[in-house]
Formats: sequence, C-alpha cells, structure tokens
Amino acid sequence: LNPHKLALEAMLPQIQNSGGLARTAQASTWPILKDIAMFSLRIADTGMREIHWHPETAEMGYVTAGKGRMTILNPGGKADTYTMEEGDVYFIPRAYPHHIENVGTGDLSLLVFFDQSAPGDIGGWGAVNAYSPEVLAVALGVDASRVPAIPFVMADPLIVPRLNPVDH
Repeated sequence: LNPHKLALEAMLPQIQNSGGLARTAQASTWPILKDIAMFSLRIADTGMREIHWHPETAEMGYVTAGKGRMTILNPGGKADTYTMEEGDVYFIPRAYPHHIENVGTGDLSLLVFFDQSAPGDIGGWGAVNAYSPEVLAVALGVDASRVPAIPFVMADPLIVPRLNPVDH
C-alpha cells in the first residue's frame, strides 16, 4: 500500500442518491492530506449540486465529462451563470454561494479541489433545516403561515434533483 496513492474511484461513494454520487479524498480518508481535499462528483442528468458555500475554503474544479451550468452569487448580490464542458476549469472564492447543474444528456463528472483539509461546506438543506419555520418567517419578512413545510433531513444530501429547465 503506497501512502502517496489513492484509488479514489475504487472506493465506495460517501454519498450516493438518485441525483449522483460523491467520493472524497481528505485527511479522514487519506491521512497524507494535510491542507487540501478533493471530491470526485458524478451528477446524474437529472441532478445538481445543491446551493452551498464554503465559509473558509476556496474551490477549484475540473470537468472530466459532461456539460454543466454553474451559478455563483457574489457578495454584491449579482449572479454569474456560465456553462462548463469537459476540459474546463473553474474557481470559486471563499464564502461565495454557488451551485452546479447537469445540463447535458449524460453524467456530469468533476474533480473538485479545496484549499483546506475538509471543504467545510454549508448546504441549502442544512441551512434551512437549522431554523424553525417561525425564525425563517422573520428572516424572510413574511407571516409564518407562508413558510412551506420543509422536509427535515438528517444529513446534507449534497446532490439533489435539478428543478431548473435545460436548453439542449
């Protein structure tokens, strides 16, 4: 066993659902890693990487297969949306909310790198599930009766069904 090599794609996915799967290389799965981490993501053609952000981690990704649509929200509130294809590289600064949609006809596969030993992401489901409907109502400035029932999830799903339309 070589400590400098990891057969990442041979590992069981840490996350797998109908939207895709994720395998991680970080200190907990590969002790040689100290200040970096990596995910191998495979997003099904009906899935997307849920909206999330990394408060203390920058993200760089490489598209190995498929076609995706990235949306990044900058601190000024402007959304930047662009299409990515095999061979493209992207960068997300620390704390910028973003999501990745599969807009192709097959799987979207990415290698995602982080400048910390763990990505430390906060996903949309986890963020919403952390608050009661009453607190969400106050934060959104609406009556509590207008806050829809939000299913509770024990673990952040990471990859969720895509809801936005796709232009092929």
